[in-house]
Amino acid sequence: MTTHLNTRMLRVENRIGIIKSKTSGSDSPAECLSKDHFLNYAKDISYTYNSRGFRDNEWPEDLSDVIWCVGDSFTVGLGQPFKETWPQVLESKLGKRCINIGEDGCSNDRIQSRVNEIIKKYKPRLIVVMWSYMHRRFVNVENVHSDKNDFGTSSDLKNFIKNYKLCASEQTKIIHSIIPGAGPNSNTIEADNVLSYVLQKNNNIHDLVVFPQLDYARDNHHFDIKTSELVTDLMIEKINTIDNTSKYPI
Repeated sequence: MTTHLNTRMLRVENRIGIIKSKTSGSDSPAECLSKDHFLNYAKDISYTYNSRGFRDNEWPEDLSDVIWCVGDSFTVGLGQPFKETWPQVLESKLGKRCINIGEDGCSNDRIQSRVNEIIKKYKPRLIVVMWSYMHRRFVNVENVHSDKNDFGTSSDLKNFIKNYKLCASEQTKIIHSIIPGAGPNSNTIEADNVLSYVLQKNNNIHDLVVFPQLDYARDNHHFDIKTSELVTDLMIEKINTIDNTSKYPI
């Protein structure tokens, strides 16, 4: 049985029980940025969710040596075949189970709380975070596009830095990356390069993986396989610098 739903901005728990859908959120003819791009996209896409509501396979019983991948719709892989999402590409390259904890529209506030929930509950060895747009907030138990009572470039950057610094653990190694165009009032690669410089030089954030968007998924907004390949190579380089126990091929 296939359930055809436009699962726009559904919370993770509301995806539980959706057996299969052919579209999701911006990855639909009505919501995509270019209908021509959508209709001419050659790869087949469907969305299935595990018993926890994530676009992933069921979790293994042994979670002692998995990699947790946390983020927003770029981690979900909107507009991409499941196997081409960056957590799946990373899993293929490392030969190690990567668990996708991506949620459409997820704010950095929520990403941070998820990271710390995982650390507290599972005591993981490695988490890979892909931070979201800085203007998003988690308000009244909901991810919102921006908080009208707390917004603007300075506030957005301050909120991001706060969440970044709250993701700290002596027992867990964390790789930090950020989606293209995530900076305050920015949607260009050049703005991201400025953002990277500001974060590294002025705010003591030295390990943020910033990458350009090389291609576009079916919805003409999220990235596709070329970018997934690039960012996972950069992630593996970063993993190899902090993990002396094993070196992964790139």
